[in-house]
Amino acid sequence: MNFQIEEWLNQFIQKCTIAFSDRLCLIGLQGSYGRGEATADSDIDMVVILDTLDTNDLNTYRQLVASMPSSEKACGFCSGKQELLHWPRYDLFQLLHDTRVLYGSFDGLFPSLQQQDVQDAIRIGAANLYHAACHSYLYNKTPTASLSSLYKGTFFILQALHFYRTQQYISQKQELLPLLSGANAEILELCINRHETTYYSPAETEEAYQKLITWCSRLLIIS
Repeated sequence: MNFQIEEWLNQFIQKCTIAFSDRLCLIGLQGSYGRGEATADSDIDMVVILDTLDTNDLNTYRQLVASMPSSEKACGFCSGKQELLHWPRYDLFQLLHDTRVLYGSFDGLFPSLQQQDVQDAIRIGAANLYHAACHSYLYNKTPTASLSSLYKGTFFILQALHFYRTQQYISQKQELLPLLSGANAEILELCINRHETTYYSPAETEEAYQKLITWCSRLLIIS
């Protein structure tokens, strides 16, 4: 029997509205299901924003998720409204654009984002990925095993970079790829085919790390 995401979401929304009533500000869907790129192994990345959030709410939410079919697939982001209002603005870029809103609205949950916030998302994303790649290459006894997750992160940086340049947010990798060129296109191709890195030879692994670290370095310098 195929997993029916829309049925799952409808049931989830119903349970959330019963559990939290008018305290519920927003329910959204992120990740591969939100982008229409899900596979059988994909998680269901939910976003839930309440007026306030404490451990009692988290316990209620945990029980709610446990009552869902395929509950092991559920993950995602929870927050109170006030926390979100003071959230680092660069991090809100991805939250805003990658979330398919199912209930409520982002209106009033945080201020309008500016170009500087998008630029910060690019720079900080590149810095974090640069550090992770160098750390993995130096200290991971099997650095090949880390390549897939490292290259996964490049897509979100490329989304922000394309938006910064064009004001267009492209949600799917295959739609973004023909809009890129040079090293950016090469990096996204590696991201799309990242599962193949499992079979890389030591020489191919070194080349992949070199491309990733050089790309992150370039973004840090020019952004």
